[in-house]
Amino acid sequence: MWRGSCRNPDSRSIHSAVLVARERNVDMKAVLVIALALFAPSFVLAQDSAHSVASSWEGRWQGTTVSGQPLVLELHVKAQRITGRLTVGKQSANITAGKALEDAFALTTGKIDGHTVDVTGRRVEDTIELTIDGVKDPLRLTRVN
Repeated sequence: MWRGSCRNPDSRSIHSAVLVARERNVDMKAVLVIALALFAPSFVLAQDSAHSVASSWEGRWQGTTVSGQPLVLELHVKAQRITGRLTVGKQSANITAGKALEDAFALTTGKIDGHTVDVTGRRVEDTIELTIDGVKDPLRLTRVN
């Protein structure tokens, strides 16, 4: 009944484990210690991963477009969701959708020059290699704060 429950814990398998422990007169404190030892590390790793994703991308990044205009990308990351703003020259737009992973991200902005902007980025050492849909070569951005 509880065989394999450690691989995919859910409320039924944990409940089953408690029932078996009661039937066999197992000390419930020992069951709790074992459960915490099995499940707590995955919770901590998930939180560390979310934190590292945010800290990896969070901040203000700048570079120059192919035509020489300044480009600034302000990123705010919560879990994997990206918000912020893209400024190209004197025009700017909010990020309307975005998702960050550990080593890459994708986002869409509101209209700049009458068009929404689709962007992907990836980490290259201490910079972001930014690819904008419709632009042939990627841009290199550096963190300014």
